[in-house]
Amino acid sequence: MARVKLSEYKAKQLILGDAYKGIQLHSGEQMVVPKGQWVAKVDQGVKKRMKQGLVAVNKPAAELARAIQGWEKKGFSQFVLEPFLAHEASEEQYLSLERVREGVRVLHAREGGIDIEEHPEKVATYIIADIKDVASVAKQTGLPESFFASILEAFEKYFFSFLEINPLVVKDGVHLLDAAVLVDSAGEFFIRGAWTEDDIVSAQSSHPAEAEVEALAATTPASLKLKVLNPDGALFLLLSGGGGSIVIADEAELRGAGKALANYGEYSGGPTREETYLYAKEIVALCLASTAKRKALVIAGGVANFTDVKRTFLGIIDALSDAAPALRKQRIKVFVRRGGPNEKEGLALMHSFLEKEQLLGSVSGSESVITKAISEAIDYTQ
Repeated sequence: MARVKLSEYKAKQLILGDAYKGIQLHSGEQMVVPKGQWVAKVDQGVKKRMKQGLVAVNKPAAELARAIQGWEKKGFSQFVLEPFLAHEASEEQYLSLERVREGVRVLHAREGGIDIEEHPEKVATYIIADIKDVASVAKQTGLPESFFASILEAFEKYFFSFLEINPLVVKDGVHLLDAAVLVDSAGEFFIRGAWTEDDIVSAQSSHPAEAEVEALAATTPASLKLKVLNPDGALFLLLSGGGGSIVIADEAELRGAGKALANYGEYSGGPTREETYLYAKEIVALCLASTAKRKALVIAGGVANFTDVKRTFLGIIDALSDAAPALRKQRIKVFVRRGGPNEKEGLALMHSFLEKEQLLGSVSGSESVITKAISEAIDYTQ
C-alpha cells in the first residue's frame, strides 16, 4: 500500500461533488479560459505553488492564457481553472486531516493560510476517534459541523489518507481555495472508478529537456542523465561521471551557489560523438533560455577510465558551434576541467574552439583539482 497524490481537480470533485466549478486543462488539447474572474494553477502536485509563481489570480483571460503558456515552457502539462473568490488574507485558515492509529488527526489554525509554516504556535491538534467527536471538534475550530461531516464522509468513502486545505475561507459558506489529497493506492479496487491512475499526479515536473535525454538514453548503452533544477539558473553543468559530478555540485553548494545550479546530471559509459552532441545540445538550449543576467557553462568531471575525452569533446564542440553566436551575445563563458583517454588532444581542441568563438573561460586537465572549473564559473557569475 502506498500513499499517492490526486490532482487538485479530482480531489475537489470528490469532496464537493457538483458544487465544484473547476475546469481541468491539459497541454495538447484546446485550452480556453472562459470570461469571468478565474484563478489558474499548475495541477501536478507541486507544493508552495503561489511562492513559485505557479498560480495566477484574477487576471484577464489573455493574461491567464499567457501564464499557462509560460508554465508549459517550464515542463508542466496539467492545469486547473477555478472561480476567483475575493477575500482578505486575514480570512484565510488552515485545515488538515490525516489518518493515524488513533483515528483521524485534525490540525487547524484560524490564522495563517499560505504562511502557516511561520506560525506553528497557532496550530491546534484534535483527534476524531469516533463520529461522535465531530461536533466537539467543529465547535472548537469554529467550522460548521455539516462541513466536517461531509469531509469525513469523503475521507472514508474514497480512501483518503491525508487532506490539506490551505487556505480555507469561511465566507458565505466554506471555500477550499487550495486542496491536496493523498489516497491509499490499494483503495482503487474498492472505489469503483471514483479516482483512477489517471488522476494520480507526481510532485516532480518533467521538463521537455529531461524527456529528450531520457528518450536518447533509451537508445544507447552509455549513461545519459539530466535533471532540471532551476530553468533560470546561472550555472549549467555538462558533467561526466557520477562520482565527480557529485563532488562538483557539492562544491557549488559549499560556495553558497547551490540555488544558481540550473541542472544536474551526467554523461558517462563511452557515448559516441553524436550522442554527446545531442545531450550537450539540450543543456546549451537550457542555458540560452535562462533569464539569469550572467551565465556560465561548466564542462567537468573526474579522470575517465574509458570515456574518450577527445571524442566526447568533439560532440560538445558540435553543440556549441550551433549556438556560438547566441552564446556570445549573452556573454556566456565556458569553464572546463577534464581528464581521461585522449585528454591532451581533447583539451587542445576545446581550448582552440572556445578561444576562436570568444567563449573561453578556462580549460584545465587532470593536473588541476576537480572543482577548479565550477569555482571559476561561480566567480564569473557572481
